[in-house]
Formats: sequence, structure tokens, C-alpha cells
Amino acid sequence: MRASRFLISALAAAAMFVSAGVAQARDIRVALDQAFPIRLSEAAEGVAIGNPTIAGVSVQNDHFLFVTGRSYGSTNLVVVGANGRVLYSGRVVVTPDETDVVMVTRGIETARLECTPLCRPRPDIGDGERSAAAQDQITGRGGVR
Repeated sequence: MRASRFLISALAAAAMFVSAGVAQARDIRVALDQAFPIRLSEAAEGVAIGNPTIAGVSVQNDHFLFVTGRSYGSTNLVVVGANGRVLYSGRVVVTPDETDVVMVTRGIETARLECTPLCRPRPDIGDGERSAAAQDQITGRGGVR
């Protein structure tokens, strides 16, 4: 009985030691269509994003990368270094960018206007048919270089 308690304690301590080597990361909160910079203390050899339709990762060099919000939701980001050592592991949460946005509600219809300084329609993910043309233009703009 004593030996099994000792073994369990030793395994728990070993698990804490192993997990202590991983950078404990806070959630990365990034607004839709915005970028968030991450500077790494060690060189990265691999980067993985759980769901690339929610967030994208752009690697600038082995110590610097950007996370960009693509769609609302959350996913995870893992960065590994030499010998597969995890340098960063955390959640990426993509939120709406509500700075300078005015929402106008008429019955069940909601329209968003971005007012910087003039108010213009600002279609968003999930908006109804009224914003379909603007969404098509936004999508098309992404393909133009």
C-alpha cells in the first residue's frame, strides 16, 4: 500500500515537472481581420493551428509570428522547438472588432455601420441577404494582389 502511494506521488511529481517545461499560455484574443504578434524566446521549428478557418498563422522568422483572426470562434495554437519541445500551447479566441461600430436594429433586421469618421455599411459574418453583395466584394478583394 505504501509503495503504491509512493509510486502515485512520484508519477504526479513527474507529470508536473514535464508540464512545467511547456510554456503555460494565456488565451490569445484577436479581433476578426486583425493580427496579433507573438515573439518567442527560442527558435521555433514547427507551428500548428487547430482550425485554420478560425485563425491563421504567419511565420516571419523562427522567433516571431502573427496570428490573424479569420472567423469567429476558438481553436488552439502549438509551437514546437528543437527536439519537439513545446514552446507554446494555448487557445486562440477570435472576437468581433467592435471599435467605432454602430448597430442599427429595425424589427428583426440588424445593420452594422463603421463610423471612422463617415458611417458606411460594415457587413459581418452571419448577416442576412442584404449584405451578400458586400460580402462577395470583400471575399473578391482577398484574391486580388
